Amino acid sequence: MHIAAVQFDIRWEDRAANHARVRHLLSQSDLPRNSLVILPEMFDTGFSINTTVTDPGAVSASEIFCREMAGEHQVAVLAGLAARTPEGRLANEAVAFSPDGAELVRYRKRQPFALAGEHLHYPAGNVSATFEWQGVRIAPLICYDLRFPELFRPTAVAGAELFIVIANWPVARIGHWVCLLQARAIENQAYVLGVNRTGVDPGFQYDGRTSLFDPHGKQIVQAGPEEGVIVSEIDPQKVRSWREKFPALRDANFI
Repeated sequence: MHIAAVQFDIRWEDRAANHARVRHLLSQSDLPRNSLVILPEMFDTGFSINTTVTDPGAVSASEIFCREMAGEHQVAVLAGLAARTPEGRLANEAVAFSPDGAELVRYRKRQPFALAGEHLHYPAGNVSATFEWQGVRIAPLICYDLRFPELFRPTAVAGAELFIVIANWPVARIGHWVCLLQARAIENQAYVLGVNRTGVDPGFQYDGRTSLFDPHGKQIVQAGPEEGVIVSEIDPQKVRSWREKFPALRDANFI
């Protein structure tokens, strides 16, 4: 399966500009049909807690945009954005759409970043989520979730083969980002892809480092700070054969 990580400088609280930038980057990329395209956390506004701006309204322009990109390029699109909950609040979510516009998954960030007051504006989710694309079982997570290995393990035991962490992870802690992605890959015997933004917002600087690790923890990709679409290929059989040969996840059931 081909995966295409879109790393770009998210324009602060400017939904139209971010849609245009993603559209341009994808138009310049040679995307294999049925790839999985991934956009960072809150790709349309940046990591803002200004809910007046991040509120998508009754009809989400960003979800419509993601469906359009999926259909236009004949790919699946997984993106981070603010969405309205059934209770009328906003939540920091990851949502994926197939080429025909069908919703594949919707995941709410389980660990809001309390240091920035995120939990006061976007309530935490309480369940994991997975979906299947091109025969691969995939689990999305969002940014600060990466620091909590307990969020990964049950999903891995249940069969997730690729974890995707979308983020706005600042350069000040970028060493943690890379190390934690690698650790999650090793301990869960899975591919782990971290898709980060680059550029700046009013509070932080970001240098990308979108990274992909295989189930042995071997680094397949690590991007620099530049914008771009990073296309890689993964083989789920590599996950399955390693888990069969070294059944650590089965032993985790004894804990």
